[in-house]
Amino acid sequence: MIGNGKKKRRRRVSTATIIRLIDVVMILLFGFIAISEISKKSQIQLPKSEAVPETAPDREQVVYVGVLPEGRFLVEEETAVIEDVTTLATYLQQQRRMLAQRNRRMRVRVRANYNAPVKYAFVVVNICQELKIPVGLDVIKKAGR
Repeated sequence: MIGNGKKKRRRRVSTATIIRLIDVVMILLFGFIAISEISKKSQIQLPKSEAVPETAPDREQVVYVGVLPEGRFLVEEETAVIEDVTTLATYLQQQRRMLAQRNRRMRVRVRANYNAPVKYAFVVVNICQELKIPVGLDVIKKAGR
């Protein structure tokens, strides 16, 4: 109790009142921004684009070799089939020579079919290692395994 015997009650401010107050303040803020004058105008100089020289990764060409279950190989964007290992080795040598004439390094990427035995993929890896061509295997993990 306070001096004269009356209780002082706290009055709660409703959430709706606060939201309305925030709305009014935001409207006033954006209104002042909209009517304010820009005191200093400046000219922005945009950068000019220029040709970028070819970088080292761009000078590398990836040759994809697909491996089929029967031991055959797909080359030329999977449009040509090579039947045996010696023909594949000759093909890879020709590709490396052709790319070297254009100042490009060659890298081989082996993509084995899901049901192709791994030994055929490693035949391609061994050929590339003998020819000193960087090689990599694409491995795709099947769901649930």
